[in-house]
Amino acid sequence: MTSSSVQVSIVIPAFNRVEPLRFTLRSAAAAARAVDGGVEILLVDDGSTPPLAEQLAGFDSRAAITHLRQPNSGSIVARLTGLAAARGEFVLFLDSDDLIHPDKLKLNLAALRQSQADISHDDRALAELESDYSATYRPGPAVSHAIEPAEFFFRVQPLPHGPVYRRDYLQRHLASPIVPTDRRMDSVGDIWLYYNLAPFPARIVKVDAPLSAIGPHEEDRFSRHWEKLGVAALLVAEAFMARCPRTPETLRAREVAGEVAFDSWRRLPRDYHRGYDTRLLGIWRGAPKRPGARLGGNGFNTVARVIGPVTAGRLLRQLRGGSYAACRTLTDEQYAEALAGI
Repeated sequence: MTSSSVQVSIVIPAFNRVEPLRFTLRSAAAAARAVDGGVEILLVDDGSTPPLAEQLAGFDSRAAITHLRQPNSGSIVARLTGLAAARGEFVLFLDSDDLIHPDKLKLNLAALRQSQADISHDDRALAELESDYSATYRPGPAVSHAIEPAEFFFRVQPLPHGPVYRRDYLQRHLASPIVPTDRRMDSVGDIWLYYNLAPFPARIVKVDAPLSAIGPHEEDRFSRHWEKLGVAALLVAEAFMARCPRTPETLRAREVAGEVAFDSWRRLPRDYHRGYDTRLLGIWRGAPKRPGARLGGNGFNTVARVIGPVTAGRLLRQLRGGSYAACRTLTDEQYAEALAGI
């Protein structure tokens, strides 16, 4: 397959966790068959032991797989390794437990080409795994749409494998990313990507169909521990606010990033880690403000106009906010480790 004939590059960073990966590969293969040729699947082995090529020996993925191997460097670097090797006009990132509907590539490519957009995305699907490593799909929650990049990446925040990107758009903005790679951010690699893309112009189109699913499985996944995700996301947001150029072109992204941080701060348990609380609120304090900023619902905004948003946020957290004990996912030891240094 020549580079000029590759329509889509599917980039799959992976580290061990082979059983869910088998479903991901079959799902990618089914979507590739619905496109008239020109799909490459790049499996980026992030230092698995033994190598994934050996662990998958004998498994029929039902599509050609290009194996790329790197020393264990984390999922963000693995994505960039795959992007550097990609030859497709468009790129889709899949984690090693993500699933896509057989029509995902076909419908998103049609939307991208018809609108000449840089990004296409779709709605969530719910998947049921089958014994032959295939899956069946049904509609899940609809995903909001936004044409403005800051709103799309910061507020909509689609599933990591929801967007299909134009490759040159990704390469242009990730060659020297605003937020540098950092292993501590690996659990929120999609957020790292979104923050690095949010300040830049992009044409965004939506396919109103449930085409992106999270693979159901019992193996460990980052999303089971919101506290760890919160720490990683805090580091991304702080790096973004510290490094993003203060220009008129980036103003909207910096405003919305601050508003999103404030909204996350308002939703913390009332007795959560004080250092984390302070640093998350600090992102909003350091962000540019705009009239009519979306900091909460009508009730919150009414109170905030009288006593100020921070005082209103603290008051409502005391009155309505739950305790950390009601939503914790970590042991005391894990909690101390996750929040160390915050």
